[in-house]
Amino acid sequence: MLPKFPGEGPRDLSRPLEQLKFLVDVRFDGQRLDVALATVLPWRSRQSIHRLIDGGYVTLVGRKASASRRVRTGETVVVDVPKEALPKPVPESDGGIHLPIVYQDQWMLGIDKPAGMAVHPAGRRLAGTLITELHRRYRRKDDPAHDVVPRLLHRIDVETSGIVVVGLCEQFHHLVARQFEERDVQKTYLAVVHGRPARSEGTIDYSIGPDRKSPVRLKLEARSDGTGISASTQYRVLRGNERYTLVELHPKTGRTHQLRVHMSAIGCPMVGDKIYGGDERIFLEQLAGPLSDESRARLVLDRQALHAHKLRFHHPMLDREMELVAPLPADMRSLIGDE
Repeated sequence: MLPKFPGEGPRDLSRPLEQLKFLVDVRFDGQRLDVALATVLPWRSRQSIHRLIDGGYVTLVGRKASASRRVRTGETVVVDVPKEALPKPVPESDGGIHLPIVYQDQWMLGIDKPAGMAVHPAGRRLAGTLITELHRRYRRKDDPAHDVVPRLLHRIDVETSGIVVVGLCEQFHHLVARQFEERDVQKTYLAVVHGRPARSEGTIDYSIGPDRKSPVRLKLEARSDGTGISASTQYRVLRGNERYTLVELHPKTGRTHQLRVHMSAIGCPMVGDKIYGGDERIFLEQLAGPLSDESRARLVLDRQALHAHKLRFHHPMLDREMELVAPLPADMRSLIGDE
């Protein structure tokens, strides 16, 4: 939270921050000016704070001061914040990749990421990712008034579809990222699994650790012996048929592969899961080259049937709860039919 100057009313978070005034208290006494500002404005980099000071945007007791000036209790610091760049994206029709946008405003985007798209460049996937497409749309290095840097607030797997939230404002990104870190964001996933869980709802509390018996180095396993990292998933059966079941999943912890490991551990692996679906050789086959028709037929779906369905968090600039929803995609819906 931004410090409140004595006598001033609450700040309107829906308006851009134009000026920040704060009274130095014992927390900051004796600190360098740039260090104090880094605490007050945590979403700004140290380099950005130095640009504010060097540019004359910061005054201490009414005078410009250097970054190394030591602040004292009772002194007043005033920061005139330069205007933030306004989003002005390149139209999707201008050679871009289609991104289904479920919500947008000047601070953020909510995107229904399609399965098969990586959110960030890594390994062999250097182009066609979500963040590279957003940079193509929003970066304007020759137009500072509209040069916006999109920032991912979280990630989902390449094969997983669904909601991804992107910050278009440094302050928004910092405040919502903290909600993710403190696990205040509510996540709801949908998955199509083989078979049907023995109970219509429940909590899976198996810990997770490396599967040292597997030739797949990144494979994890569920453990009930107290070893590994604790993990908890709530599930609820929604509907299904003789072969498949649609389940709603709420991860209470955020471990790697958690939902896939847990559903496999209760005997209901996700359809299309190449690692936890019962035959990890399919994953190794994919690493070596294209999958055979036989392997694809055994998978049923070319990707793991996991979808980030809902995301609920507090929008700090609008000061209200947000719930972003991405509908169940057609490939998963085809396995279990419509309601």
